[in-house]
Amino acid sequence: MRRNRLRELSLEVTVGTFMFVALLSLCVFTIILSRENVFRKAYPFEVIFDDVIGLRDGDNVVIRGMTIGKVKAMVLQDDGVRVVSALRRPVRLKKDYKIEVVISSVLGGRYLQISEGAAGAEDLPAGEIVRGQPPNDIMALVSGVAADLKDITGKINAGQGTLGKLVNDEALYNDARAVVGELKMAIKDRGLINNLETSLANLNEITDKINRGEGTLGLLISDESLYLEAKQLIGDIRATVDDMRETSPIVTFSSIFFGAF
Repeated sequence: MRRNRLRELSLEVTVGTFMFVALLSLCVFTIILSRENVFRKAYPFEVIFDDVIGLRDGDNVVIRGMTIGKVKAMVLQDDGVRVVSALRRPVRLKKDYKIEVVISSVLGGRYLQISEGAAGAEDLPAGEIVRGQPPNDIMALVSGVAADLKDITGKINAGQGTLGKLVNDEALYNDARAVVGELKMAIKDRGLINNLETSLANLNEITDKINRGEGTLGLLISDESLYLEAKQLIGDIRATVDDMRETSPIVTFSSIFFGAF
């Protein structure tokens, strides 16, 4: 009887130990998967928003693109929604700080983004209430764009503006159609095309003659002797001018001397 009692007690201790180890392992794995360290010091951070547009407990808190904490609680107040976060490091806000709820994707999901402000700006006084930026609701933006598009299409249908006239004015269509018809007739008659082909043929013939050295322009371009003669002529003219400069004082003196008699 006593032996059976000890066996039952040993079995109960074994089962209890197994359950304790299993629960402890579950807690450890939960902490690892959630990436939270219960032994790490947390720094509370509170901010008041007019509207959190779907922010939830457990969403990330981000500074300069890095996750530094989680949203822990949200409390509805008379002046807005107070968001309480737990951060892994303290945050020192400047007077030009900016805190907003950011939509992480078009499929949903949000996070709290903190911009501490410029490094050279003045620190925010201690005890001052921190307020977040008004939300940018993506659905409101889409609705506004849709309303603008509806207004634009309405004006086009009413024939207002340049585009509206192009779409609705039948006279413009008729004019464009007439121009296209005239172009077709010109192409069909080939008069314009024949003139253009003749002009291009004449221009081609002229350039061929110039390349062969025919005519005055062809000789000027192709005959190297003309270039050498022109160069020699310029040299002779320059030498003559230099001689005249040298002899001009003597001529001037002679004319004055003989003029006195």
